[in-house]
Amino acid sequence: MNPLQRRRKRGVILTPQGFEKLQTAKCQAQSWENLDKRYTLEDLSDRTGLDPDTVMKVFHCQVGVDKQTLNTCFRAFNLLLEPSDYQLTRTDEIISNQHSIQNLTDWGEAPDISVFLGRTAELTTLKHWILEEHCRLVTLLGMDGMGKTSLSVKLAEQIQNKFEFVIWRSLRNTPPVKDMLADLIKLLSKGQETHLPKTLDDRISQLIYYLKKARCLLILDNLETILQKASGKYDTGYYHQGYEGYSELIRRVAQTLHQSSLVLTSQETPREIRQLIGENLPVRALQLKGLQITEVEEIFKTKGAFWGSTGDLHQLIESYAGNPLALKIAFNKIDKLFDGNISEFLNQKTLVFGEISQLLKENFKRVSNTENIIIEWLASNPQPASITELQSQISPKIPTPQLLDALESLQERSLVDKNAYLFSISPMIREYINHQLIQNKISSNIKQRQRPSQQHRLITTREKSKLPFNIPARTVVKQQG
Repeated sequence: MNPLQRRRKRGVILTPQGFEKLQTAKCQAQSWENLDKRYTLEDLSDRTGLDPDTVMKVFHCQVGVDKQTLNTCFRAFNLLLEPSDYQLTRTDEIISNQHSIQNLTDWGEAPDISVFLGRTAELTTLKHWILEEHCRLVTLLGMDGMGKTSLSVKLAEQIQNKFEFVIWRSLRNTPPVKDMLADLIKLLSKGQETHLPKTLDDRISQLIYYLKKARCLLILDNLETILQKASGKYDTGYYHQGYEGYSELIRRVAQTLHQSSLVLTSQETPREIRQLIGENLPVRALQLKGLQITEVEEIFKTKGAFWGSTGDLHQLIESYAGNPLALKIAFNKIDKLFDGNISEFLNQKTLVFGEISQLLKENFKRVSNTENIIIEWLASNPQPASITELQSQISPKIPTPQLLDALESLQERSLVDKNAYLFSISPMIREYINHQLIQNKISSNIKQRQRPSQQHRLITTREKSKLPFNIPARTVVKQQG
């Protein structure tokens, strides 16, 4: 049998208004009746009496079902199905062995991830948010090297058959927002839109029209490249001059009802969506943590022959906070210089070198003065500290609102870890910070020695002419005062 075949099917699907009504009722029920825990597909099946496949069709709003099914689903949440909540559909469905739909994919400059290991739990969470909970905006957060880009590509690969359009774009080259919108609209309209609106607002409206018309998965990678670096005060999350239009784009995609999903990767959360993120809201954020030991063992197998005790491997992972890129760099060093002996590498007590130092340097370019003060204090105090301890012991004292904002920002970028209510930094970060402090002190001492003494200065040629005897002006000093 041909794995792909077409059939005509009549039925009804929820309108945007009907979907919003049902989604709101579901979120309220989760909050009031399920202690804020999200319903699984099985939970929804039990509540409605419908089989899981049918429940998925209702909430995905792509495949037509009979009107009685929508009635049943609405009654399960004490809702009345009204004519404005549904619409008749007659669609050409593509039925395949994988239950997929035809789509248009454009991967842009997405990296090759033919070798992708770990992140199983994160992929499961993201797929649940996007496919089952219809999140309109999802942000992947973490420092460089945590694997945000690779995870976004793997996610798109695994769920692409649930979307009519999949578009992956990098912001690393900082494209103007109007150019980005033109690119997206051209693809989503299949080249039909040739005369684009002039204004930013109208282009965003046109994009959202297509996000409503078809189910689209859009991914924008490296958002931090268009965000300002921190300066003298805590001010992360603001856009570079000329790129503020991305703020409006992201805000409207997050707040407008449609059937598509936008995935962002970034080192920090854009300010316009911080208040929109919530466990039961259509805007979510996932902070990437370090890899687990089983995942690191899989990476070991791809890098070569390594040996050492389980304790050595645990220490190595903890030292680099499970950062995938830092671990890969360390593996190369262990392989080339220590013949795969992890213990010998750890005995050198040197975690930060070459590429790892450069990796951390790039991450710390985005750290504000307030955040620097916090990290330096944590680097000089090996024990984890509570917010109360940070408030009382850091000098000069940091106002509480600034302290809380800075800690949240540092967590987003994986520069500070939180266990329960205690904050700490990884051995890799501690070594880097302490090395920088030592280098700064040495540099300061050198500059101090190069300055003329505060008590002495060189005598000028004019002053030399007034001396009673002849001495070279360059070697004569005069006591101040």
